[in-house]
Amino acid sequence: MKDESPLTGGRLLLQQLRPVRAASVVALLAALAGVAATLAGPLLIQRFVDRAGAGADESALMAVALIYLAVAAAGTTVRVISGYLAARAGWSIADGLRRRLLRNAAVERPVLETEGRQTGAVLEEIDGNSDIVGTAFAEAGFRMVANVVTAVGILAVMVVVVPAAGTGITLLTAVMFFAFARLTRRATRRFGAARQEQAEFFGFVGDGLAARDDLLPLDRAEWATDATRLRLDSLFRVEGRAYMAGRSLWPLAQLFFALSLGLALGFGLRALGHGDVTVGTLTMLYLYVNLLQEPLEKISSQAEQLQRMMAVLTLSARTLDREGTVPAHAGAPAGEPPTGPQTVSFEKVTFGYGDEPVLRDVTFSVPAGGSLGIVGPTGAGKSTVVNLLCGIAAPDEGRVTIGGVDAAAIPPEQLAHQLTVLSQQAHLFADSLRDNITLHKEGIPTERIWEVLERLGAADWVRALPEGLDTRVGTGGRQLSEGEAQLVTGARALVHPGGVLVIDEGTSRLDPEAERSWAAVVGTLMRDRTVIMVAHRTETLRDVDGVLVLRDGRVAEPVSGLLKGDLDGAGAAS
Repeated sequence: MKDESPLTGGRLLLQQLRPVRAASVVALLAALAGVAATLAGPLLIQRFVDRAGAGADESALMAVALIYLAVAAAGTTVRVISGYLAARAGWSIADGLRRRLLRNAAVERPVLETEGRQTGAVLEEIDGNSDIVGTAFAEAGFRMVANVVTAVGILAVMVVVVPAAGTGITLLTAVMFFAFARLTRRATRRFGAARQEQAEFFGFVGDGLAARDDLLPLDRAEWATDATRLRLDSLFRVEGRAYMAGRSLWPLAQLFFALSLGLALGFGLRALGHGDVTVGTLTMLYLYVNLLQEPLEKISSQAEQLQRMMAVLTLSARTLDREGTVPAHAGAPAGEPPTGPQTVSFEKVTFGYGDEPVLRDVTFSVPAGGSLGIVGPTGAGKSTVVNLLCGIAAPDEGRVTIGGVDAAAIPPEQLAHQLTVLSQQAHLFADSLRDNITLHKEGIPTERIWEVLERLGAADWVRALPEGLDTRVGTGGRQLSEGEAQLVTGARALVHPGGVLVIDEGTSRLDPEAERSWAAVVGTLMRDRTVIMVAHRTETLRDVDGVLVLRDGRVAEPVSGLLKGDLDGAGAAS
């Protein structure tokens, strides 16, 4: 039975720990072995001092000294091993969380929800949060446990040796850890708020860089810089409050150490005066109190890192656990997806991104192998039609079907076999031309790629490239013209064939050469498929079987054949 309880930061950490639990256990055991070596040091010094005071021979003292050196060397070795394993486990956890958050944003979350957020903010939540978790776990996770165990061991020894001092210091420690817990909860909340503020800041920076080409001609590039400075001021205030909340543990640790040292030396000297303890025991007591300072100071700084970690784990858990994920496609047919052209239908479809519908009672049907052009003014709902066809969104009312099956109920991997989307605004990855065409899908032979390029009339152009299909394009590689990029887009669509082709022209701002290239790509891809073309230029609709005009989210005119008058009317609507 599926666990329906909400995902928390602690549960998320345990889930990410599972793949590295063996390394984590070994790292923890090594850390505890280092603690044992640390606690043994003052005991050996006590023995050395007491034996020296009792007149022990040189060989006995040398034996104690050698044991001390061996224990110290062993402690250093196991601490190095623990640190190495902790670092490996921490970064494995970070990488696992990074992949999980990226998959959630890129695959599992509704596309419209992801597109509605700033890219910089999404990237900061994925990479920034994962980095914080990895660093905190590697640098503070096991060390925090080791320092707590060290403190508890020291307190236990002091209670046995000097009960009055040990009991007093133990009570002080309990009070300090209670205060730590209260301050930690407050600091964690503030670190969570700071992380959200950071994500919004990086989202704004990303938007400013993306809009650079628009801002420079308007002489508004300085506005982005000024606005960034104001946002940095706000971020500084939020991060400052979080930092102060986390660092408030440090002065508390210093106060505790001062009080503990006074108690230990006061009671120790009194016991020495009464003959209850030896000089070696008093030395050991001093060393333990002095040794207690280091773990407590480290606990205060490590607690800050762990507060950050728990804050971002809580935020990440909410992201992964939110409702509204892509539907489970329970109604999809089993078996192999159908091939060839499919009938596409909208049946009384109403849909809105909020309270206000974008489409209202839209009905049309395209028979298998047929074609339909959709035109209309900006905001008419053309892009929403594409989103519903691609299963990105589901209708609020009515049905969108492909081959008689609800589009939103078809699993993405099956829908990819049935439907291909062609857009003028194709993204080119900084990768080889081959991988930009295949999108790293295995099993596509080189002969198939060349066959597709021949159909598009692009084979000679690709052969002329320095490394042919292996030529790197995009950022850091060969820059492609609009027409060349459109040929890559068309090759993707042909290499990944589907029975339904959705063409989204995206923009009409193409130069004549790019327009001719786009028309050739579209003409090639329209063969032997059901075609729905969302157009901004009626010239591209001359080869479709009918035109549907949308206005204000409604079908303004019934589907008509492409007579000259129909084109003129549709053009006016666009």
